[in-house]
Amino acid sequence: MKASRAGQSWSGHEQNKTFLNTGTRGRRFADVSSIVGLGFKDDGRALAVTDWDGDGDLDLWSQNRTAPRLRLMRNNSPRELGSLCLKLEGAGKSNRDAIGARLVLELSDGTRSTQTLRAGSGFLSQSSKWQHFGLGADATPQSLEINWPDGTRQLIEGLERGGRYRIRQGEDPSPVAARAIAELEAVPPVIAESSGAQRLILPAKVPLPNFSFQLQGKPGTVALAPGKDPLLIILFSGSCASCAAELTEFKAHENLVRESGLNVLALSVDGLSPRPGARTADALITETQFPFPTGEITLQSADHLRMLLASLHDFPPDFVVPLGLLLDEERRLYTIYRGPVSPQQAALDKAHASAGAEQLRDLAVPFAGRWFTPAITPSQLAEFLAKTVEGSFPIEGLAYWEHALAGASDAERQKTIQQRLTSGYYRLARELASANRLVAAGGYFKRLLELDPTHGGAHDDYGAVLANQKKYAEAEKHFRAAIEIDPGNENARKNLERLLELR
Repeated sequence: MKASRAGQSWSGHEQNKTFLNTGTRGRRFADVSSIVGLGFKDDGRALAVTDWDGDGDLDLWSQNRTAPRLRLMRNNSPRELGSLCLKLEGAGKSNRDAIGARLVLELSDGTRSTQTLRAGSGFLSQSSKWQHFGLGADATPQSLEINWPDGTRQLIEGLERGGRYRIRQGEDPSPVAARAIAELEAVPPVIAESSGAQRLILPAKVPLPNFSFQLQGKPGTVALAPGKDPLLIILFSGSCASCAAELTEFKAHENLVRESGLNVLALSVDGLSPRPGARTADALITETQFPFPTGEITLQSADHLRMLLASLHDFPPDFVVPLGLLLDEERRLYTIYRGPVSPQQAALDKAHASAGAEQLRDLAVPFAGRWFTPAITPSQLAEFLAKTVEGSFPIEGLAYWEHALAGASDAERQKTIQQRLTSGYYRLARELASANRLVAAGGYFKRLLELDPTHGGAHDDYGAVLANQKKYAEAEKHFRAAIEIDPGNENARKNLERLLELR
């Protein structure tokens, strides 16, 4: 996974290929993938061959590492070409699936065709065990010789062109009707009005990390809080021409935006790395007469956001402006715009704030198709983000683990996440205590013990933190709890003795 996210291929971008035997010397095989309609850019993994629709020709199912993960390629060869399909069943000393059986079909034009029934037809795949013989335009079956796995031979005559038969070893063939297959129809994509921005709808809503900003004309920083309507955050720079065009367009369509119920907040990034002589954010806001609230993002929030956006991509794009973040009422991120987004597009996408997991997943894919895997849950996505960001931002990582725990449905997964949280809180709380940040450390110890009241080490360390804050009664309670959990905890006993001497 690390190699893939660094831009390396797992297996060399193994695109599926179709080769034609030309029968010529030197270059006997020609790549005809595009000619026959199979020239996809998929990073292929598995391929299975079967007469899926029962029309007498062979269709292909491919499984890929890249989307679409599963692709059906129907063979629409003319039915006049003809075929014969056979399903064998071994008996006696032969295995039931007749693996190893050898079939020799003689046709009316004198040609013979041979096939062997095999198991394991390819990497991560198994093709159908139906044996398929193509007959061409005029030939009919004359006789079929089957050499069964136990060494016995069986000769069969009277098979009809276009027939499908089940043959049990030693018995006459039984005709089999083609099974009914539901028609697979392409699902038309949901296409909203396009815009100049690269638009990414996430397959699940993502809680923003700790996010704060300074509103224009007001002192201090403000934390992002839930609201009644979705919110579009536009990150911009005073020296950015595309940003100026975007803010100007939002001014021109102010009524449309307000009527849609979409809130807008424009935050400058100029304070992160000011450029001498460049037009300031304030000057751009004045020049464009931007009618919505504005401010400046904090450096820490920009770092958090940069890490979050990078974690959502195998190949993280640059952190550039203009950048749009569309959030639902609970301020969870569900759409990202890289480049200037039109007010019309943002207003249309506002409707997706109430979309469920299945609908968001469908919207996130830019092409038609059907899913054969379950949608990622918000809990699973939060766990993925927690593992990505906790190395650089431990507090943010723990917040995402909390989101994962809140949405976890099965008991085993809840237990696993609780263990990750308790170990993370314990490590962070001890580090803060060592740095004499006792109030913060105490808060994390308290949450840890809510998750695991039997954590003796946390009771002992939390007691020490409380004692250093002269909260002796609470400290005594935790020292005694540590000893009750582990009677051999000498450190907790010594801490309790010192505390009793002080009191």
